[in-house]
Amino acid sequence: MKKFLVTTAALAAFASPAVALEYVCDVRGNGEGFVSSVVALQFEPGAGTAMVYDAVIDLVHGEPIEVDLKDRGRGRYRMTYRVSNIPARPRPLTILYTINLDAEKNTVVIRGTMPGYSNLVGGKGTCKKR
Repeated sequence: MKKFLVTTAALAAFASPAVALEYVCDVRGNGEGFVSSVVALQFEPGAGTAMVYDAVIDLVHGEPIEVDLKDRGRGRYRMTYRVSNIPARPRPLTILYTINLDAEKNTVVIRGTMPGYSNLVGGKGTCKKR
């Protein structure tokens, strides 16, 4: 049910310019946590920014956030961003995320690093273009 709600909220939150690409990705995490099972992406090819929304972003910001976008050619894109003040114990976390989207294969790989910790979070999944 939560997966459905996150997906619905993500699609409703994006304003849809005519040339924007929108993807909703189902992601399977590596077991370390802090990677959502559903991630929504929106961007215009050639733009320097994108919008990303998932359960972690929803928890901290309550709405999609703007992230850096790099077009790597041949339908591949890299999005990078930081989410700070993620509720955790013993103290809130900051995670630096990288999303690699292959729009031709409709696949996504997510990696996250936590400054000051050796844990790496991540996941892989498939995407559907909206």
